Amino acid sequence: MTPDTVTDPRLRAELPAVYEPLFLDEVDNIGAEAARRAAAGADEGLLLWARSQTAGRGQHADWAAPPGGLYSAVLLRPDFDREQWPEIGLVALLALGTAVAELLPPLTGLDYRWPNDLLLNGHKVGGIALRAQADALIVIAQLNVAPPVEGWDYASLIEDAAAETTPGAALTHYARHLLDSLQRWHDAGLSAITASLRARGLGGIADDGGISAEARDELTRFFLESMHD
Repeated sequence: MTPDTVTDPRLRAELPAVYEPLFLDEVDNIGAEAARRAAAGADEGLLLWARSQTAGRGQHADWAAPPGGLYSAVLLRPDFDREQWPEIGLVALLALGTAVAELLPPLTGLDYRWPNDLLLNGHKVGGIALRAQADALIVIAQLNVAPPVEGWDYASLIEDAAAETTPGAALTHYARHLLDSLQRWHDAGLSAITASLRARGLGGIADDGGISAEARDELTRFFLESMHD
């Protein structure tokens, strides 16, 4: 699939130089597209984003992902143990939540739901998934920026929080915070990430950021399943 030119200003993003950005107008599934490119030898740091998906992957089923949302995937080629890969799901969730918090008006209700959802006033507004492709780990972030499809029980930043933002702005913030969160995780471990998530309502986390063996097993099962979808 040939890269497309970003012609809609709402989709333009300012990204750190460490990324290799690639925009696609439409994909079947942003995670599947990233996996194909990983299999073809794409380097770490590839950042894909699309205007729309025809077969977006939700937690329970496939769903259309029309224009107005953030659909992105970052390719990593980790040099750490595969057993730690599920932890990156929480790292990315913190990055997405921190990015969204910067885009919302004050006093907007923003929370996390174990283990991968971002909630706006109690309704899902975005989430994280992981996908594995041989030695590559793909971090998928999806966020409802403009109103979602009518009838969905999901929130959007613009409709439900009166945020003045765009998918491109959301990607700009998320991409920067993903780098920051990955560095924080590398330097201080998972507890540094989970302590911040706990402050916004993520359950199963102790005061010091530790998680129980049961919660860790659930985290591993959840993200391992999503990795191999």
